[in-house]
Amino acid sequence: MDTTFIFLGLTAHAYGACAAVAALVLLAGLYKKLPQGAAALMGVLSMVLGIAGARILYCVCNLSTFTETFENPWLMLNFFDGGLSMPGMIAGLLMAAAITAKASKISFARVMDALCVPMGLSIAVLRFGEQFTDLGVGKAVNEGFATEKLAWLFQQSRMGVAVEYRLNVWAYEAVAGVLIFAAVLFFLRRLSACEGRTALFFFSLYGASQVILESMRDDGHMLLIFLRIGQLAAALMPIISCAILLKGRSRRAKLISWLTILICAAVLVVLEFSLDGRLTIGNPTLLRDYSIMAAVCIGLFAPPCALLFSRKSA
Repeated sequence: MDTTFIFLGLTAHAYGACAAVAALVLLAGLYKKLPQGAAALMGVLSMVLGIAGARILYCVCNLSTFTETFENPWLMLNFFDGGLSMPGMIAGLLMAAAITAKASKISFARVMDALCVPMGLSIAVLRFGEQFTDLGVGKAVNEGFATEKLAWLFQQSRMGVAVEYRLNVWAYEAVAGVLIFAAVLFFLRRLSACEGRTALFFFSLYGASQVILESMRDDGHMLLIFLRIGQLAAALMPIISCAILLKGRSRRAKLISWLTILICAAVLVVLEFSLDGRLTIGNPTLLRDYSIMAAVCIGLFAPPCALLFSRKSA
């Protein structure tokens, strides 16, 4: 599915329009937080490297599709045919920030802080646009109280009198993006006391929340056998943030943080096997497993969050 509309006599793509709005949101945030020259450079590099990174990672994960199914690797250069990845886009933005920092002679942490203030809202717009594509479709659920009373949480597909309900993942991710944006703004004054903390807070919160949201997907996007690349990348975000924040900390803080993360990671693996049907513990249901996963994701976010707001980092 690729929704299009006519604009000024030209055929425009709905997702492309959302991507343009998301880019404007990001640029507005950069111009507010960075010197004009650095903001302009970061803006240009973000567009180029963000799209390139999103496409490259998607093609790497789907290499066999181009080489074996289509038998034409050159199709990977057709950006406008669709096929992008959010983790790849974020990787491209990190590279753009590094280049901007070096060229503008300002700290990488400052550039990342400026980038991460509007990032949640920008991602929310991109996720909103997924409804116009084949992405954002979640696992099937049984009809019941939730599908009747909270119908907006689910996508409905009708075949005669039969109705299939699926998790409306793109909507959950869009709402999560807005909430993360609001959280960053709420804590911005405290986080701004030290360069880099805003970015670490964003990636810790975004990564932890995205772990469960990626698990809900059933659209086959960025899936290698049974490994969800988006989920793996999301899990690494709070872990890497925690590793950065633990520099110079006491052994006790390191032990507690890494033990918490290790336990959370182990439970997440077990839950994924349960959700995929490879492991049966008790009477598994989506509600049970995702309730536990939500608690585990909070646990994954807890160590970097505690380090960010501890007295030592204040």
